[in-house]
Parts: sequence; C-alpha cells; structure tokens
Amino acid sequence: MLRVFFSLFLIIPWFSFAGVSLSEQRIIYQGEISAKNNQHVAQLLAEQPNINSIQITSGGGNVDLGMDLAELILAHNLKVHVKQFCFSSCANYVLLAGNPTTIAKNAIVGWHGDAASARWRDSDIDAMVTHLKEPEKTTKWQALRTQYDEIIAKAMAREKAFYAKRGVKHDLLTIGLSKELKRAAVAQKARGWSYSKKALNTLNVSNIEFADWQPRSAKSFPLLIIDELE
Repeated sequence: MLRVFFSLFLIIPWFSFAGVSLSEQRIIYQGEISAKNNQHVAQLLAEQPNINSIQITSGGGNVDLGMDLAELILAHNLKVHVKQFCFSSCANYVLLAGNPTTIAKNAIVGWHGDAASARWRDSDIDAMVTHLKEPEKTTKWQALRTQYDEIIAKAMAREKAFYAKRGVKHDLLTIGLSKELKRAAVAQKARGWSYSKKALNTLNVSNIEFADWQPRSAKSFPLLIIDELE
C-alpha cells in the first residue's frame, strides 16, 4: 500500500555562506555540489587525515558530481550530518554514503528523480541550434542529441552500480515519478517528495540515524510525504 501525505511546515534553510570550510574535524559543505567544492573537500581530506565527518546543506547539483562526492565520503569512511536541507543529488547519493548519516529533527530531505530524469529534452537542443542554418543545424542537433544521451547513459549505469554497492533499492529515486504521484505533485505544487522512516527502511536505506526526525516540507519548498510502501 502506498500512502502519501501533503504537509507544510514553516521551516526553510537560508545559506549565509556557500562553499567548503573546516570546523575542527568536520568539513562544512554548503550550497551547490560542484567540481570546485568537491576538489576543496578532496584537498582537505588529503591534508587533514583526522577529518571524520562532513556536514552538508545542499539543494543538489550535477549527477556525476554528486556521486563523486559520495565516493569521496565512502573512501574516507566519513560520517554525514544533515542539519538543515538535503535535496536532489545530495539526497540521491551523499545521504547514502555516510557511516552513518544523521538527520537533524527539523531538516528537510527530498528527492525528485534519478539520472534518467535528467535527460535533455528535444526542445532544449532545438534552442541550442536555432541560430544555425541547414544542413549544419540538423547535423549539430543530431551530434548534441547523441552526446547528451551518452552522458546520461553513463550516469545511469554508474548510479545503478552505486545503489547496488550500497544495497539500496533504486526505487528510492523513481517512486515519486509515477503517474499518480506526478498528478499529486502538480496539484499541490510540490517540488519533489520525501519518505517516512518506515518507507526508507522498506527501500533498504540502513545507514541513517534519524533521532527524532520526521519527513517534512516548507511553505516555500513543498514536498509530498510518502508514508508507507507495499
């Protein structure tokens, strides 16, 4: 049985600082998951072998960069702390990499799709070649379509391998893309979805320490709450 709730909480994080810093033995990662920020993390880990955790507040970023950061965390056996906000690539990958991951009481955690859902639409490519004339326009369009499809295919394979390694069901990233939940999300203007502890356990997410956390959304960042899975 799939039980979905929609609820609003007046809690939303605002970032006073974006980037990577170090606080004692903990890396503080705030803002977009980016190559620059990941490189800073790798540099700190190389220079400071006593680092034992990473605290992240992020709305996500590039799929491969999200997996790069998760692999760094796994390689160094770091704890992950989510105190405010973790969405998209942050929840897809970083959340699953901590040993363990702790989620604070008022943190917002959400998902909105997998690597496949990042596929470029034909209309996006149309806009990129609109200034060209035929036959160059068609040739360029086809080259871009092939290029982007190959990038997504590689990301999808990498994502599936990551989930297999972590022992987590890949459905975590796709349940909210069902027709039923898409309709609910559109009706409620939801940005994505979150899961109850019970639903996460059903999906084999076992590395998270919840304390007294419950899934929630914000007035300016509404999420569907998936309470129970079959």
